[in-house]
This record gives sequence, C-alpha cells and structure tokens, in this order.
Amino acid sequence: MSRVERLDGRYRRSALLARHGVEVVAVDDPLGTRFDAAVRRLMMLVRDDDSQMWDGITNTAKALRWHLAVQPQAIAYNPAVREMAELVVVRAEMLRAAASSEMEETLQALVDAAKAVTKGDPALGKELVDAFRELGDLKVAIVAANTSAAAGMAAWLSAYMPAIRTAQQLVRDGDVHEHAYAIGPPRWFPLSLTTAPMTEGLSFYLPSWYRDRAIPTSALTDVAEYKVKVGAREHIIGDLSLSTPLQEKSQPEEDLAPAWVGKSVGHAPTVHSADKVWARRLVLSGGYTLLLDEGEWIRGLVPSSRGDDRVIQIDVEAVRPGSYLLLRMGATERQTLYDAAVRLTGMRAEEVTASQARWKAALQERFERFGSARVLRQLEVMGIERLHRVRAWIEPALIRPRSDDEFKRLLEWLKVPVAESYLLANLLAKARTRASDNVTRQLHEAVAHADMSLLERDGHLEFSAYGDGFRGWLATLVLDISPNLEIAERADVRKLMRGRGAKWPG
Repeated sequence: MSRVERLDGRYRRSALLARHGVEVVAVDDPLGTRFDAAVRRLMMLVRDDDSQMWDGITNTAKALRWHLAVQPQAIAYNPAVREMAELVVVRAEMLRAAASSEMEETLQALVDAAKAVTKGDPALGKELVDAFRELGDLKVAIVAANTSAAAGMAAWLSAYMPAIRTAQQLVRDGDVHEHAYAIGPPRWFPLSLTTAPMTEGLSFYLPSWYRDRAIPTSALTDVAEYKVKVGAREHIIGDLSLSTPLQEKSQPEEDLAPAWVGKSVGHAPTVHSADKVWARRLVLSGGYTLLLDEGEWIRGLVPSSRGDDRVIQIDVEAVRPGSYLLLRMGATERQTLYDAAVRLTGMRAEEVTASQARWKAALQERFERFGSARVLRQLEVMGIERLHRVRAWIEPALIRPRSDDEFKRLLEWLKVPVAESYLLANLLAKARTRASDNVTRQLHEAVAHADMSLLERDGHLEFSAYGDGFRGWLATLVLDISPNLEIAERADVRKLMRGRGAKWPG
C-alpha cells in the first residue's frame, strides 16, 4: 500500500468515526470504586495543607488509581498493581503518628481499599473477556495506555491472541483493524486515535468511577474551517449504586492524575560540582531503587514484543511508572559501555581519552569562572537549543552532544582544536555503538530464551548475558517516580540499590 493510499484510508476512517461516533463503555468496578473514594477523601483533607509530608502517599495513591484504570488484567498478571498497593500501605502506615483522627480514619480506609484491590480481579477485565468471547472473526486490536499494560494484557489474553498495541505502535505498524478497544479514559490517549484512526470502529473501556468520559478535541477544532468532532455513545454496565458519594464528585480529574501523566517532570537546576548531579529516585519491582539522572537514554524492555523489538532504548524523559527497564547488576551500563568503547579504539585510546578530558575540562572551567546563568546565555546566543543538557555534557561517560552543529560550535567557543576533538569524539562514539551492538546482540539472545511470563507475573526477572564487561542483568518494572529532585553522587546514579523506596527524600 502506498503512502497516499494509507493517508486516504485514515481520512476515510476519520470521517466514519466523526459520523458514527465512538463507544464509551463504563463498567461498574466495586473494588476500584472503593479505592477511588478513599483517594478522593485523602485529597480533600490535604488540599489546603502546604507541607510536603503528604506528597509520598498522595502520589502513590494516585499512581495506583491510574494503574487500576488502564490495566484491567487479572491480578495474577498485574505486578504493578500488587506492588503499588503494598507501597500505599507502607506509606500510609508511616504517617499514622502524624495524622489527626480524621486523617487516620482516611488512611485506614485507603489501606483497606488498597489491600482489597489485590484480592480480586477487576470487573473491567471480566467485561473485556466477555466481549472477546462474542467477537467471532472480527479483526480487533486492543489499545493499551503504555507498554507495561500491553505486556500484562498480552499474557492474560493469550488464549484469544488479539493484537495488543499502544497507540504509537498501532500507527507505527500500519495495520488496519476493523475495531479497537482502548483500555482507559479517552483523555489518556493521543488525539490521533480518534482524529486519524487506524481502525474502522473504536470503543473506550474504563471503570465507572472515572467520570471524565469526554472525547478530547484539538485546540484548533473550534477555529478550523471544517470542524471534526467525534461524539460518544455511552454505555454503563453493572450496578452503580455503590458509586462515590456526590459531595466528592467536584474534584477535577486533573487533581487526581499522577504527576507524570501528560506532564513533563521538568529539568533540574545546575549543581555546582563535578561529582554531584540532580536525579529522581525510581521505585522498582523486586525491592530495588534507582537514581535516574538526565542522560540521553536508558535500556528498556517490551516483554510482549518478539525478536529484536523486545530490547529497546528509552529516552530518559519518557520513563514512566509502567516502563520496564533493563539494568546491569553490580555496575552502571553507561560506564561499562564507555570503557569497552575506549578499548575498541585500540592504539588511539590514550589520544581519545585525552581529547575528551580536554574539552570537558574546558566546559567545566567556564561554568566555574562565569557561573551557569552567564554560560547558558552565551550558548543560547550561539544557537545551542538543548540548554538543559549542557551540564550533562561534562559527564565522563557522555561522549558528545547529539547535534553535530552544536558540538562544533561548542568546541569553537571553548577554544579547543575543533577538527581533532570532533574527529576523536566521533571515533569513540562509533566504538561505543559497536560495543553497544555487541551487548545488545547478547541481550537479545538472552532475553529470547528468558521466560517473559515470569517477568509479567512478578514484575522483575534476573538473567545472564555475557558481553564485554557485562554479566548479570535485571529486567524490572518501574513502580513509582519521586516527585522531588535530589542531589546525588555521580557514582551512584543508574546503579541498582536495595530499599529506600518507602519514603521519598524531602
């Protein structure tokens, strides 16, 4: 099919959805309704409290609520919900001593509701299975909110063998389906799912306690010459008599969404030390934590994919709860890859490392002499766009900026040999690509033989892959991300650590 034909098909399908609308199916979910009510009560109590002591429990509770809305699989296939519920319990118990009687009662309700969601399967999932049993030969896709949800549903629905994709994967694959079931509220999916659809029909399945069921529209819709608005046909399944009390319905969904849903985590201010960086703490399945800095990328895993698509590189800014990370045990992958790359440059290794040290030291000296504000202003005038990344360029294991043009401008501004520094940095970068390819090849082979059902069941999986400086690996699910930045020793970032996940640093 040609590009023109594909584009024409999307216009045709968009017109169909605009004419007939999409289906929004809200399923009564007693367990989720109980937890939603507890979260709403908690948020009402802390609404006027300016202290940060409640941030840990509110962020974790909102994150669990999000998982319940987009991951309807049976609890045995849902490690994120199980471990997030445990984290809610731990953080609530830590706050009891500082709680008023009303708050203590609310925390107890939250704990009881969090425990309850791990004792039964979601009603939304049961309804989805019933729908599949009636589908016959219809070519159907399930659209998941993220790769973690897709992986869990793939294992859970393996008997039905549906195509399970994120919205981005659906577009990338280019396959057209007769109907799609998007699992979660419409607001949590990209507009293209309805405005440029890859399916003839579309249904959103979500729990009834999530009340914002409107189909989002583009900001340009009201001013466009040809307005395209997709309507919704709403269906309620089940008994809603146990819904959240009316007085709690006034809270907007924006206040109940996790900080990382539809928002940027922001960039850290400059740390005036070569040995320290700003980082966010991640809570990982298996009792691990990780300090994640602002590097370019980190290695990840998509359990539901096949072949070489299973091991991926994730932009650091795209890491979210629900992402699977693939981490080197015992040392950071970044430094190990850098060391391997230096070895691969052979007889030019000493020359390469000296050149790297020279321009990085020059950049560090500029920061120390002029201060961050002045340095960043000068670089902005020179046309450097990714200013928030400039400080990271000093890191030993980060070889060079992505942009060739920005790198050359930087070298010229630092008054170091431009041609030589550029050539040697590219030589090292190519060597690191070779080292990374070698590791990736070993990882692909190891992951291909690993039991992904164990990862999807438990949330983490240890295995071995032998490469240049690499041995043990851990695939693990991101459960939560700290709302706070903390100053960390450079040597500690991206290194697996045990514990410290129950309470964020202040």
